[in-house]
Amino acid sequence: MSQEFSQLPGLPLPYQPEDQLLVVRAGKTYRASPHHSLAHGSDVEWSLFQIRSTTSQGGGPFSPPNQWLLRPFNFKSSGFGRLSPLGQVVLDPGRYCFRGWSTGMENGRMRCRFRSLDSLISWPSATAYSLHYSWHIPIEGVFTIAVQTTFVLEMRCDRERSKPWGYGYESNLSPEVYASLLFFRNSL
Repeated sequence: MSQEFSQLPGLPLPYQPEDQLLVVRAGKTYRASPHHSLAHGSDVEWSLFQIRSTTSQGGGPFSPPNQWLLRPFNFKSSGFGRLSPLGQVVLDPGRYCFRGWSTGMENGRMRCRFRSLDSLISWPSATAYSLHYSWHIPIEGVFTIAVQTTFVLEMRCDRERSKPWGYGYESNLSPEVYASLLFFRNSL
């Protein structure tokens, strides 16, 4: 019996180890199995950490210049890890992949980094220069830790900006978000 692809029911997740998929590539039909990481019992998890403010609140003053300044997180989605009272990210042993961004300030050279408190793990962001208004600075990394480890997000800029929008202008929408890191973890 033949059916249109659009009329087929969706396959509920998680995939099962015995599942087989029909794959059509370049007009040829193949039999395939889902990757083991998608199968039932996969240890891949995710969690989101952000810096959020209330509506109409700028990203905060940026002072002094040319120094690494802490950017404490204040929001965590459900999932692994936790936030310390100081806004640090605390992660359990595992293999991690993360990507995200931080906002920067107008008219300055900026960079952020995500690092362990002992500085044994440090991931730099892209280097950015914004001519005007806010700027998004991408950051991503991959690391493995064998013990619980505490991490911080830091940022530096070559210009002092002691105004409330030093880390980014407000959007007047709730919540204001000035940094966001999405983590994936595969347990050891």
